[in-house]
Formats: sequence, C-alpha cells, structure tokens
Amino acid sequence: MCKVIMSESEKNLGFVLYNHLYSRKSKDFTTVDLIPEMKKYSLNFTQKELQKEIDTLVDNGTVSQRVGHYTFVDN
Repeated sequence: MCKVIMSESEKNLGFVLYNHLYSRKSKDFTTVDLIPEMKKYSLNFTQKELQKEIDTLVDNGTVSQRVGHYTFVDN
C-alpha cells in the first residue's frame, strides 16, 4: 500500500471512499458508519452525497447492497 496526498480530496470522494473501504477491517458498513470515518480525511459530506457515491459503487459491482447495510466486495 502507498500513501497518496491529495490537495482537493473533496473532488475525489469516489477515490477516497474506495480506498477507505478497501482498508477497513470490516467489509460491512452503513452510510451512518462512514460519515464520521470520512472526517479523518477532513471530508464533511452529507449522508445524501455519500449515498450517491455508494450507489455508483453498487452499480459497478464494487459494493453489494444487503438488508440494512452494504458489503465491500474485495475481489
């Protein structure tokens, strides 16, 4: 793994979110779980904005939607 420094991480939420999900210990999550976790990257997004990015990950098969939560698919 390498460290990536971004000057404008707000414009790259999808990239930051994917890498964060990949590095989490638990592959199961909710949007409520992720909001405070994104703050460690100095990202303050609403649940709606985060949901939009998660929907994109669901559409491309990176995230699987479950009842009451999501699962990151680590292929």
